[in-house]
Amino acid sequence: MTNRASTLLSRRETLGALGSALALGPNAAGARATAAIEAVAFDAFPIFDPRSVTQKIIALAPDHGRELAQAWSNKLFSTSWLYTVADQYAPFDAIAEDSLRFAADGLGLTLSSIDRANLVRAYSSLDAWPDVKTALAALREAGIRLALLSNLGEAWLRVNLDRNGLTASFEHILSTDRVRAFKPSPKAYAMAQEAFGLPRSRIGFAAFGGWDAAGAAWFGYPTAWVNRAGSPPEHIGPAPTFIGRDLYAVLNLAGLPAVS
Repeated sequence: MTNRASTLLSRRETLGALGSALALGPNAAGARATAAIEAVAFDAFPIFDPRSVTQKIIALAPDHGRELAQAWSNKLFSTSWLYTVADQYAPFDAIAEDSLRFAADGLGLTLSSIDRANLVRAYSSLDAWPDVKTALAALREAGIRLALLSNLGEAWLRVNLDRNGLTASFEHILSTDRVRAFKPSPKAYAMAQEAFGLPRSRIGFAAFGGWDAAGAAWFGYPTAWVNRAGSPPEHIGPAPTFIGRDLYAVLNLAGLPAVS
């Protein structure tokens, strides 16, 4: 092991006790620092704020915008899971448009093809959450390797990274288009293990949704649930190693303290 690698590992081990002591969530009391974490794979939405999509829906349909946003989200997830269970696949933008048409029809709303395309394309113009740059810098400084692992297409992931100045932070951009299986398929989570060339126990996963945290934990990744929306627990699968409302949960997972 090089002197630099030894120093980084020693640093994470030293800080690990502090990270576990400050852990958030119902499992915090029994959580241990995961100093062995060498890499973290992020879902897109702990990094990018999807609320701007909802705002664009509301601007387009003021009277029913929130209803439409919720119906679209529900149908989008259920459709991606249906494709996965049926061992079928279509790109994210295709199922997003089909799901939007279904949601609008259910509410008796008429959206033009241009309106639908603009709303779907909104997923390619997301802003990063305010804590992202500082947290990613702390992870990289500690020698933690980073990847995005998302149901979004690779082109849109790269556009979002570029527009937020985050491209250099990530070693791998992993879209489910590569394996033609949406999360929570094990095929999707396995992309990180293959890309990093590490055992599952040394790869952390940062999830935005509780279902995604459960899928990653089932696969065998130590998992941080970045529960920015304040959603209730799923009560399925193994509990996430750490739970928090921001990327502090991911720093805990890597055995690092909070950053300001």
